[in-house]
Amino acid sequence: MTWEDVLSAQGDKIPTAELWEAVIPSMGVMALIRNLRNFDEANVSDAVALRVAAKLMDPAVIAGSRQFPYRFLSAYRAAPSLRWGYALDVALGHSVKNIPELPGRTLVLVDTSGSMLSPVSAKSSVRHVDIGALIGTALAVKGAAVDLVGFADGVFVHPLTPGGSVLKQAESFIARVNEVGYGTQTAAALRAMYRFHDRVVVVTDGQAFAPGWSRYPSASRPVSVSDAVPANVPLFGVDTTGYSKTSIDTSKPNRYEIGGFSDKLFTMMSLLTSGKDAAWPWEK
Repeated sequence: MTWEDVLSAQGDKIPTAELWEAVIPSMGVMALIRNLRNFDEANVSDAVALRVAAKLMDPAVIAGSRQFPYRFLSAYRAAPSLRWGYALDVALGHSVKNIPELPGRTLVLVDTSGSMLSPVSAKSSVRHVDIGALIGTALAVKGAAVDLVGFADGVFVHPLTPGGSVLKQAESFIARVNEVGYGTQTAAALRAMYRFHDRVVVVTDGQAFAPGWSRYPSASRPVSVSDAVPANVPLFGVDTTGYSKTSIDTSKPNRYEIGGFSDKLFTMMSLLTSGKDAAWPWEK
């Protein structure tokens, strides 16, 4: 029997806390993080909660679970108590542990326009902007030199602490959504914020203003997203919908579009920019 079968069969015959404590050892990571609220509402013991936390902090368990990093952010928000916070932060760190070393400086621009506030799917509480925040903070926490910028009709720079909590820093960035309007002036934001970075990552749901729209005097001349940074600098578009029309011309060198977000995103970035000198995929 699965843990779902046990819960269904027993109903009210056994106190809820005892029932959860009996089935928790057989539950996988996905089941655990989706039921943290239920554990709290049932008042499972701290001893059992510590065992759940230990499982979430086990790097081998998290690697085997193949959970997307944003699942841990969703669980963090849903859990009523604070006893899961540290374990979920560690689990998120494990889920992106394969971020390759990205030398030099990285500019991460996250779309904070109105459309980015919608969920990534009908059944998810995670929004497009949440994924963008996680990408920027995960890179910074793993040691990369990152300038994280939110943009819409304007821009804001969000400071990051290397080695800090991914969840807390992502949430503090997300709290600034709508600070600079609701539009999507991608090209203008790139021209305003690019400062000789070694690579640029733009996280968006695919909606963007046409070239020529700008509030920045430096971008008064119409320019496309692809041409907003030097041609020799890798520009990555991360489409949080996974399927929308790109504003990046991928026929040009050093221009890439990647759909979705998993831990493999960062490996893909490293492979694409390595060119002919790239290692075999299984060596990453």
